[in-house]
Amino acid sequence: MRKFIQAFAILACMMSLHSCIIYKGLKYGNAAVDDYTVFEQDTVHRGPRTFTFSELPETERVLDTMKLDFYLARLDSVCKMSIPESMESCGKPAAALIIRNDTIVFEHYYGGWNKDSQSCIFSVTKTITSMLCGIALKEGYIKSLSDPVTDYMPELQKKDPLFDSLRIEHLLDMTAGLKFKENYSWNPFSKMAHLYMGNDAMKVVKNMKFSHKPGEYYHYDSMTTQILGIIIERATGMPYAQYLSEKVWQPLGMEKNALIGLDSRKHRVAKSYAGLTSNVRDLAKIGRLYLNAGNWNGTQIIDSAFVARSLSPHVSGEKRRYTYSYSWYWGIMGEKSFSDTDSLKAYYQDPHNLPENVTYRGWQRQEDDRARAILHQGGHWAFGLYGQVLYVNPRKNIIGVFLGADRTEDFQNVFEKAMNALK
Repeated sequence: MRKFIQAFAILACMMSLHSCIIYKGLKYGNAAVDDYTVFEQDTVHRGPRTFTFSELPETERVLDTMKLDFYLARLDSVCKMSIPESMESCGKPAAALIIRNDTIVFEHYYGGWNKDSQSCIFSVTKTITSMLCGIALKEGYIKSLSDPVTDYMPELQKKDPLFDSLRIEHLLDMTAGLKFKENYSWNPFSKMAHLYMGNDAMKVVKNMKFSHKPGEYYHYDSMTTQILGIIIERATGMPYAQYLSEKVWQPLGMEKNALIGLDSRKHRVAKSYAGLTSNVRDLAKIGRLYLNAGNWNGTQIIDSAFVARSLSPHVSGEKRRYTYSYSWYWGIMGEKSFSDTDSLKAYYQDPHNLPENVTYRGWQRQEDDRARAILHQGGHWAFGLYGQVLYVNPRKNIIGVFLGADRTEDFQNVFEKAMNALK
């Protein structure tokens, strides 16, 4: 009996600390594209005017039937399929849109979705938050990307002296050095669960520690963009949703209101790392803004230098697969490594050593002290948890958006294939 009482007491203590997280986890399960129906939201209002893309006649949409190579994990083989067939093979709701020269050349929906269907875009939200940071910088709300985080969140100074060394640019490039594991498996004790399902984001922020000094290493984590979102709100004096509405959703002529998740009705801290809900056509307008160097039909929304820096190679990821800059993925790291840069440059000067439509754009020293090439396929993309993609290719003036309830194919690769197929 005593052991039972002790066990019950321990369980009660655990429940008091994590009851909110455990309850939400048991009730709702893992993160889902319709989480906007279960968590507190704020509305990003559209304006009175709507911008619409031109549409290629369906009879001229060659990508509807063109066969491309798709890798199917369940078969462990490459199959020739059309993009719609690839989407349907997953069996989950999905939406894909490709725009070239301001004209829709491919648009397909599956599983009951249509052009108005709203979906949580998860970490593509990070790119939207990066964009808002650029706008706040242009408008003078943020003085410099070299500003310490503590200029905007002074309460962090008492938590760890390293916060004084943490700059806004570190947040944009994921080099903050925070001790935060990006763990999406259901674990009520993880910081990720407390951030996403908890009701007090600032409490989680204040309890953060550092694994290393800011600026030393790239490490992808959602906490950095959560902090960036809080800074934007404090610098502008506006809620995230209001600033996004006034500076982006209304000027760009979005077709539908968007939603941004909040930690709770009480605290109302926006989930600036993964909480935005929107649709493919409106997200494509974000791509158009970046394709046009931050200019929207003659109005400079973001400074062109900020956009250029966003679409330039900078830091490499932990798996050495992608280069990352201001919440945009830029290119891939070469598979072959070299002990010296002269050998690397000589190797890639031979065009036979480059895949088709790939260019050599420099090199980067890796943690093993060997050098790897930075290879550019022409496009830039933002990723979401279930394969959501916002893709832009300035060279061919192409925008691609994919939203889905489950990952099928890495759709930035699909968009690259489509880009190469379009003459």
